[in-house]
Amino acid sequence: MRYHGLDLNLLAVLDALFTEQHVTRAAGRLHLTQSAVSAALGRLREHFDDPLFVLVGGSMLPTSLMQQLYPRIHDVLAIARDIAVANTGFDPGNTQRRFKILASDYVIAVLMPHVQRQLAKIAPGIDLQFVTLVPQRAVEQGGLVDEAVEQQHCDLVILPHAHRSLRHPSSALFEDGFRTIACRDNPHITDGLTLERYLALRHVVRAPGAGGPGSMEAEFLASQGLERRVAVTVEQFALIPEFVLGSDCIATLHQRLALLYAQRFSLLVLEPPLPIPPTLQVMQWHAYQDSDPALLWLRQLLLDSATI
Repeated sequence: MRYHGLDLNLLAVLDALFTEQHVTRAAGRLHLTQSAVSAALGRLREHFDDPLFVLVGGSMLPTSLMQQLYPRIHDVLAIARDIAVANTGFDPGNTQRRFKILASDYVIAVLMPHVQRQLAKIAPGIDLQFVTLVPQRAVEQGGLVDEAVEQQHCDLVILPHAHRSLRHPSSALFEDGFRTIACRDNPHITDGLTLERYLALRHVVRAPGAGGPGSMEAEFLASQGLERRVAVTVEQFALIPEFVLGSDCIATLHQRLALLYAQRFSLLVLEPPLPIPPTLQVMQWHAYQDSDPALLWLRQLLLDSATI
């Protein structure tokens, strides 16, 4: 269909190229040949009188015009998808779709493997793409969500309630407390973990890098006027047990993650010497996708998995 000289079918090509930054991958996403996508890009370049994408280091990067166009293209396609599925049934067993989810490596580790196993059983045509959430201190509240759903076209964002966006729908996913992990051979914890001993021990801490906020337990300790000895700082939760094992270091992290690591490694899970307030993880999605039956189904699957 042409509208003001533009074949509206080609908007899906721009969407795929913006996401994949590669002609071959975009073709696979659209179930088209590489030559068909290249030809479509040629027609789009002629219509807009702009290259739209330029090859830089093996990636097709969007031009300034394309970056301006993309949020509107994404919104148009989201509306079209809602219209297409209006009043239609959803059959997970026969659906072919890929969902893009932005979440912390913590949430991905404790929740998503179970979700994927469920999908393999009841919705084998649904694939998941995960993007790791890295909070930035300078970003205003909701900024991460707004960018993810409006520019990176993520279907879902999972993050702490305190960082949610007020511009898009949200739903509580799960609440999680904190626990401390230590090597089973750590000689400093044989008779318990007092606050004095806790603060004196060497800690392994996850911090997301320059410009990012401190870990939640670090911010809580600071609010109480307490200071601990940070011996090792890493950017990924998955690295924490590697530095706790075989050492006198301890680490305080989300309870679900602590229990997961204790199953895999020779670690003890201990109550911190002072109660740390739990955190609430929430799901958010673009307002245009509020009635998407496939996304509604996936959100319910996530809720069911989080309560196990």
